Amino acid sequence: DHPHRRWVLAGHSLGGAMAAQWAAEHPGQLDGLVLLAAYPTKKLPEDMPVLLLYGSEDGVLNRSNLEKSASLLPHDAVVRQLPGGNHAYFGSYGEQRGDGIAAITPEAQWEWTAEWIERMVSGDLPRDEKS
Repeated sequence: DHPHRRWVLAGHSLGGAMAAQWAAEHPGQLDGLVLLAAYPTKKLPEDMPVLLLYGSEDGVLNRSNLEKSASLLPHDAVVRQLPGGNHAYFGSYGEQRGDGIAAITPEAQWEWTAEWIERMVSGDLPRDEKS
């Protein structure tokens, strides 16, 4: 038990889908969930803060499934699209087949992502209220 720590799980792409699955199956065990170019396939707890980030040029993320998964997110989940960002720039592993061409640098995407994750960890996220 760690009474002075907050536990936020994060994942990118398939790792994000797996993080979301774990979060859905273990309600009350996390203080938040960060999904990078990923979406849940099971209903997430309503009281769990969720941050979902993706890039406008992402050619790997299935946008149709992303839209369909909106009902699985808590009503106040924060969903943000990075203009010019792509799928691979959430990591540092080079180009990915099928991905779009980013209109920003990897460093710019990393900085934007880190700023949003910092807001999540510090409890400073806006509440989007998509009800």
